[in-house]
Amino acid sequence: MLAEVEALYQSYLDEFHRLERKRNPMEGALGFGVGPRNYPCHEKFAEDLEELLTRFEAQSPASEEVGQVLNYIYFTAPARWNSVPAVDSMLIGVHGLTLGLIPLLSPSDARPLYDAYQAAYPRRHRLPVQKKLLAELERRYQGR
Repeated sequence: MLAEVEALYQSYLDEFHRLERKRNPMEGALGFGVGPRNYPCHEKFAEDLEELLTRFEAQSPASEEVGQVLNYIYFTAPARWNSVPAVDSMLIGVHGLTLGLIPLLSPSDARPLYDAYQAAYPRRHRLPVQKKLLAELERRYQGR
């Protein structure tokens, strides 16, 4: 599953850059026209990732495999492609799509993710979805 997730992220980024190369430099300036935040690739990426993660969750994967996928989504992808605000926002926003996978983690696999997430995303910059995700990870590592 990790390979499918990685391929989806790569195709999203490729499509974003393809659209950027075609864009007129003034398009989207001052709110006129289509800018990078309005590209259809963002919505398609979120829909495709949601479908992929739903399918993954239905397979009742092992905790270790879930941990690998979550590690990629939470840390590897944002670190690798942290360069364009429109992409950065999407990479964080899709974290909410992983909430259904957290109950599949063992408490011992949830704790390192919780600790790493807290360290990677400072409290003062967290979005509501990130706060919810941290609460779920905390519940999971506490065995609830």
